[in-house]
Amino acid sequence: MPTIEVSSTPLTPSARLRAAVRLTRWLAAHGARAAHVVVTFRAVEPMAYFSGGVPLTSYADGTGADGTGESATTRWASVVCRVHPDRDHAYRAELAEEIREALGLDGDGAHLTVRFEPTQPERVFYLDSGSMTSGGPAAPAGRAQQKGTDHAHH
Repeated sequence: MPTIEVSSTPLTPSARLRAAVRLTRWLAAHGARAAHVVVTFRAVEPMAYFSGGVPLTSYADGTGADGTGESATTRWASVVCRVHPDRDHAYRAELAEEIREALGLDGDGAHLTVRFEPTQPERVFYLDSGSMTSGGPAAPAGRAQQKGTDHAHH
């Protein structure tokens, strides 16, 4: 169950949808089940994200020169990805690039960090048919274990 959490300057609902669909398709093309990919977005309030002591979250008065409600300051995102520990450096590098492209962060006015947290499937629990199950071998024997294995991060 790969999980991508995006904290960023505000994105429109359509931009969030486009990014989530694109990332889900990429992950599915690389072995994940599309239905198990989780992508979340959180807009960060002004003066809450700093790089080198400089705030990257200084928003304008709500109008913005381009009509987005943002000032002309840097567009940025801080992303945390939870993926299976077996995913190698090349996979993580490609996913980081895909995230950059999905969020439209390019050029000199962008800032992006992508952090990977390898997560064992048995450490992730989710609701399935009214009961909690995990994606790894530590799940109880029987039906829940088989279903959990089917939902692993791969």
